[in-house]
Amino acid sequence: MAKRNTLHVMVDGQLMVALTPKEYAGLMTMRRQVGGLGARLRVVRDTLRDTTEFLSTLVAALEADDRAGCHHSAGSAAPPIAVLLASAPELLHRARRVAGNPRSRSPRRRRH
Repeated sequence: MAKRNTLHVMVDGQLMVALTPKEYAGLMTMRRQVGGLGARLRVVRDTLRDTTEFLSTLVAALEADDRAGCHHSAGSAAPPIAVLLASAPELLHRARRVAGNPRSRSPRRRRH
């Protein structure tokens, strides 16, 4: 595809770039794609935050149980491990759904 020279136009004292209808349509398509990717990234970010919060809570509970001799103390701020383990499958399902299919471990072919 040959690169065309941009056409600059002065409108109300401001320099602007003129686009063909085809270029404008392509620009709008890209804008929608970027918007969709931004929304997906926000979902991934929120899922990652939830997962890291869960893992931090799980680590704190495991440490508290280890210090208490595997008995949950009533004064501990960490929830019992059973509660955490009960919420783990839903969080893992959500994380897997957001992350998509895992990549295969086989070496990828390079395109030439």
